[in-house]
Amino acid sequence: MKVDKQRLIEALGRLAKVKVAVVGDLIADVYVYARPVGLSREAPVMVMREESRKALPGGGANAAHNVVALSGKAICVGIVGADAAGRALEGFLAKRGAGVRTVVRAAKASTYTKTRVLAGDIHTVKQQVFRMDNEPANRMTRGVEKRVLGAIERALREADAWLVSDYDGDMFSAGVISRINRLAAAGKVVVVDSHSRLASFRGITCATPNEAEAGAQSGIDIVDDKTAIEAARRIRERTRAKWVFVTRGNRGMTIVGPGRPVRLPIVGPAEIVDVAGAGDTVSAVVTLALANGEEAFVAGLLASYAASVVCMKTGVATATPAEVKGAIMEYPLPEV
Repeated sequence: MKVDKQRLIEALGRLAKVKVAVVGDLIADVYVYARPVGLSREAPVMVMREESRKALPGGGANAAHNVVALSGKAICVGIVGADAAGRALEGFLAKRGAGVRTVVRAAKASTYTKTRVLAGDIHTVKQQVFRMDNEPANRMTRGVEKRVLGAIERALREADAWLVSDYDGDMFSAGVISRINRLAAAGKVVVVDSHSRLASFRGITCATPNEAEAGAQSGIDIVDDKTAIEAARRIRERTRAKWVFVTRGNRGMTIVGPGRPVRLPIVGPAEIVDVAGAGDTVSAVVTLALANGEEAFVAGLLASYAASVVCMKTGVATATPAEVKGAIMEYPLPEV
């Protein structure tokens, strides 16, 4: 499989034509930056003084953010609460060009939120000291499910492809999963990134688990290339997926499909800064590329270069076409 850099750059440029419906758990990632100021008199804990905070898209919202960052078109299908976090999440995505008219607001419910507190003194790098999650229960009522299914039908009018971003939240009821499976059966490009429910999705175009997820969902302990291939094959059998892309951190990526398996070595520096959000980047690139008719090998290469950009940034991040092109030009093509 020979692909030169010019072909990759041309394929990268064509991603902008694709409209992706991102069906997923929409999460607000809140970062609170604080400075320790002393010990509490109430308990043996440090007192922190908040200096700033910011809210960023997480989960399916980050997958959608990655799509638009790469110049694709994203249509968001998910649930938020009737609260400030939900409004901020919708506003962030809308400001960056993602479609949010298909986002369902659940009345009297909150938004799935992950709040991370990062602490450090004035002249030090702040480090995460704890994370607090708000995982709202009972949002997927019959009424909300009906509205979500209606949102999927509206997205169907425009979408070229579907990206499922399942973070084990409340988005994927039996009815929603069934509708996604019918889209796949109808020949739609459907890429699934699911933390623990891959086996529920059938006949899909591609699954994109990371190594830990692939091991857990296949029942195979992944310790080397051989076991990674075995795990991907078992997932492919269970889901009837055409392709399975297993992302393996600094060990690169394993691609299993109709032909012989391919192991893509890591692109760029082996010492990465932060893998947070890299899975969303890979899923977004693979969806855009496969929907545009690119070969799986080309999709994997583009995803590898995009992930190399994201992994050199702190926190959940995205990659722009200019950054990915820069990585393609800077780093050599991996030897396969």
